Amino acid sequence: MRHAQSQALHAYWQTRRQGGGAPHRADIEPQDIARLLGYVFILWRADPQHHIFRLAGTHLCDLYQREFRDQNFLSLWRGHDRTHVQAVLEASITGSAPASLIARASSLDMHQLPVEISFLPLRGPSGTIDRTLGLFQPLDSTDAFKGRPVVRTLLREIHPPALPDRIFPGLGVDTGLGAQKVANDQ
Repeated sequence: MRHAQSQALHAYWQTRRQGGGAPHRADIEPQDIARLLGYVFILWRADPQHHIFRLAGTHLCDLYQREFRDQNFLSLWRGHDRTHVQAVLEASITGSAPASLIARASSLDMHQLPVEISFLPLRGPSGTIDRTLGLFQPLDSTDAFKGRPVVRTLLREIHPPALPDRIFPGLGVDTGLGAQKVANDQ
């Protein structure tokens, strides 16, 4: 995680783990992360294709000029990007491990904003990991958007990379270098 805010949320999440797996959603206290709340979101995993916003910070909603509650996070992505983001979310939840990605948020007039998106798994009321605490952190000033909404989000990097052979069996191609490439990798 690159940005100081992303690192701060990750450090907070680590303290809430208390040496175990993912913390419970009830262990996250909004006042503890008050300075981050504008870009914080919480997702509920209804099924692998639906990670539903339960909460979205005001700055995130302002960037897209829409309310996200009860909307599918994956609807922000298209094509292969959506497939990769879904895989990262699923890997984070099943592995009880944090993940992040770098993306570009674009306006209709092609202004672009690099963002870091962090995913930190949480346990829901039943004790199963079915929530994600997230942060949508701009890496540059949002001034260039001048009130125009983000209309497209483009995936640029995944950190840590998902293990394609575990998520999409048969898609990985052994490069002979101890790494794998999957469709759409360059």
